[in-house]
Amino acid sequence: MQPLLWNKHVIQNVKDQTGYDVPYQKAWYSLKMARDIVYGTWESSVQKLPAYLGAIQKYNPGTIVEWKHKAFQASTGKYVMGYVFWAFKPCIDGFQFCRNVIVDGTHLYTKYKYKLLIAAAMGESTEGDEGCALFLTVMADSLKQFVKVRTLCHHMECTGIAYAMCSNFNSTIKNVVLKDLCWQAGSEYQLRKFNRIMDEIKKQDVKAFAYLDAINKEKWTASHDGGWRCGILTTNMSECINGVLKGARRLPVSALVEITLEPVEHTVTKYSHAQQSASVVTRRQGRHGMNTHVVKIANRECSCGKWNQFGIPCSHAQKVCGAYNISAASMVKDYYDVMAYNNTYSKHFEPVQSEDYWDDPNFQLVHDPTIRTVTRPGRNQTTRIHNEMDWRQTRARQEAQQQQGDSSVQENVP
Repeated sequence: MQPLLWNKHVIQNVKDQTGYDVPYQKAWYSLKMARDIVYGTWESSVQKLPAYLGAIQKYNPGTIVEWKHKAFQASTGKYVMGYVFWAFKPCIDGFQFCRNVIVDGTHLYTKYKYKLLIAAAMGESTEGDEGCALFLTVMADSLKQFVKVRTLCHHMECTGIAYAMCSNFNSTIKNVVLKDLCWQAGSEYQLRKFNRIMDEIKKQDVKAFAYLDAINKEKWTASHDGGWRCGILTTNMSECINGVLKGARRLPVSALVEITLEPVEHTVTKYSHAQQSASVVTRRQGRHGMNTHVVKIANRECSCGKWNQFGIPCSHAQKVCGAYNISAASMVKDYYDVMAYNNTYSKHFEPVQSEDYWDDPNFQLVHDPTIRTVTRPGRNQTTRIHNEMDWRQTRARQEAQQQQGDSSVQENVP
């Protein structure tokens, strides 16, 4: 009943209850048998899928389902499953208020080679295969009758510009410095700066330049994409959804569709009216797999940590606010308020007159020569916030330097 439950949980659960250590293989087979009992086999789930998607359409009018079968079996009178596209009506209605679309693919953890493609309203990128092209085409054709849809088949690399593109580039060229330049070229918005970076790549490695130059620049550079990405350079939004569905990716296809539809239940138990505190148990509708969080409205905190981090009541806090008849909107941090935003930029600057009109400060100032920084040859280092890409690159550089050091030591050995 808990899609996120995996072998290690089964082994630990049996250990806690019985004291026995279950072999990994036995835990795997037992869990598979249990899932087959609860969700059915993949084969039976595929047979159930047309009726289930039809039921979703019946009870959620406006939901779209499109099929593309691989073949028709004349002997059985059945179709062989190829592709299926579905879009829930509430998502269609909300789509028109969002930015462009991120399309990301994730493989299912089953014995068959199926992939789940997800459209998340944020920025746009695609997985360049037949399934993704069909996905975008059907999506555009299906949604245009409800909302005004731009040409969704305007393909971008699934890099979110950077990650996959730089990874593919580095796998081919195998040079961390050139990989850095590839990232800079892809994320640069100004054409003149993009051209300058590409000239530097060409100067360092003609093959690397040819590799990048052969790729349609609209697909991987911010300076040529025509604004389709809306400044979104990663696929983090779709990766978040992949994380939500991580456990479901082990399930048969009908169960997977069901989980994308099901809401998450929040069960609130009030404790202290003075602190306006409560426990909130979350689970998917009709299933176990419960998580408990503690909310204290008076302290504006939830044990999930999201309220503290973002200043906006999380889903648990919103449910507790409702239980105590408190407006969740009143619990949002003041700096999110529209009035606070307007006040932030309400003041104005006055222009400064020419130097002839300046007043005498009544003292003179000189610099302190003792605080001069010790410079090293080469380009000055800039300061910016480092992210995961930087950390990975730093490790790669360290490994490259270590390898070069080892090589130099070996060369110097008589």
